[in-house]
Amino acid sequence: MAKSLWPKSSSERVDSALSAHSVMGLVISALLFVICVSGTIAVFEDELEWWEQAGTPTVQEVSPAVMQATAADILKRDPETTHIYMYPPRDNWPRFVAGGDNGMFVMSETGEIASTLEAPWNDFLIELHYYLTLPHSLGIIIVAIFGVMLVSMAISGLLAHPRIFRDAFRFRRTGQARLAQADLHNRLSVWTAPFLIAVAGTGAMIGLFGVVAFVFAQTNYGGDTKQLSEAIFGGEVIEADATPAPLTGVDTALIHLDRDVPDANAFIVIVHEPGTKSQHIQIYGDETDRLIYGETYTYSTDGELLATGHNSDGPVGQQIAMSMYRLHFGDFGGAVMKSIYFILGIMLCIIIASGLNIYFLKRREKGRAAPRLEAMWSGWVWGSVAMFPITLSVSLFGVSGAWLIALYWLGSVAFAGAATVWMSAASAGRAFRMVFGVALLLAPLMQLIEGDVNWSNAYAMVISIGLLVTGAAFVARAISTLRPTDIQPVPSPDVRL
Repeated sequence: MAKSLWPKSSSERVDSALSAHSVMGLVISALLFVICVSGTIAVFEDELEWWEQAGTPTVQEVSPAVMQATAADILKRDPETTHIYMYPPRDNWPRFVAGGDNGMFVMSETGEIASTLEAPWNDFLIELHYYLTLPHSLGIIIVAIFGVMLVSMAISGLLAHPRIFRDAFRFRRTGQARLAQADLHNRLSVWTAPFLIAVAGTGAMIGLFGVVAFVFAQTNYGGDTKQLSEAIFGGEVIEADATPAPLTGVDTALIHLDRDVPDANAFIVIVHEPGTKSQHIQIYGDETDRLIYGETYTYSTDGELLATGHNSDGPVGQQIAMSMYRLHFGDFGGAVMKSIYFILGIMLCIIIASGLNIYFLKRREKGRAAPRLEAMWSGWVWGSVAMFPITLSVSLFGVSGAWLIALYWLGSVAFAGAATVWMSAASAGRAFRMVFGVALLLAPLMQLIEGDVNWSNAYAMVISIGLLVTGAAFVARAISTLRPTDIQPVPSPDVRL
């Protein structure tokens, strides 16, 4: 027999790792599930943002002259802004968006404003995934800590299974419920381990960057975080001068970039300090064969290349820092990579849900069943999922900001509470999967009623078709498994943990 590559584990180490794995899972599973579901959906945040305003124009190309005129128009509308942001269309993203510090707009190919950029549900999704809808400075740290714990759970889970390679494809679908859930949990955990560690690790690094930077600045830069940032990403290239000056040079910078770096693929153009003598133009070029977010090129208004960010060939630490975002969200490799990330994200959500299911099934086997807690967990899982399309539909009619946040959390708690009082775990799962499916079907219908639809917008149509097909599948599955006894009071047994 071939010798296993996995180190031999003592029973004590296995028990210790399994114990740590279970405790961490119980503590963080509920919120971690929400973070992972929202992150899985956020893989398509750009597409969903456009779907919310599906009637806005498709733009294939924007000339340097139009970019210059757009920048001037934005400054005229927002004279107090310190930056002008323009997102020209790319090969895989035919849209033109521009604005200042106080608002963004969807533009036509001629640089005219088509509408204000409004995507309240997409904003809510980002707030939920990045910050758990908490104040940003606190929320991003908490989410990062969840990322650290998720990496720890993955490692402890792997160490708790000494036969990890032998059982890599063992999957019992029938027989004892706990064993079936354990196989589902363990197999998906093994198959998605590289993805899980990469995504959770990068999320933790993004979230904790501010904390690490603060500590590092205290010990190496006399507490000056600006010096640290300049050491990593570079500092200002032009001395500040607030003397008023005409806004010029955007078109010249783009023309010269095309000459200097023909394959730069500009996807962000930022005018710093517009309307002053110290204004300059920073352009992000899309490094299509790299994970870095983009290379930066800074030009004067005269078209002189002042600086290059060296994100692609600078220090290793800088390259790693600039690669975190794309690696975390799968924002590389186009629609195929996004689809892979989406599927792997669903698997991660199943891993988290099944982890707590295993815990409850073990309690049953030991004679310490907690059906109310099981129902609560089932209600939370499917209720919090159902609230995503519910809030999406509501947002199409003007509900935004704090109202969406309140609706999501209160709705999720209400689903969990209803399941706890009136349902079993199984019946809650069946009923709320039905609600989820119906809500998915309603979202495109609400968009149609609201009237903001452009039938030629392929990106929006794909999202709508995806919602309809997925919703129909969940409704059909729920109907086929729904039972007359699904809604009934549950006895109140011992629920001690």
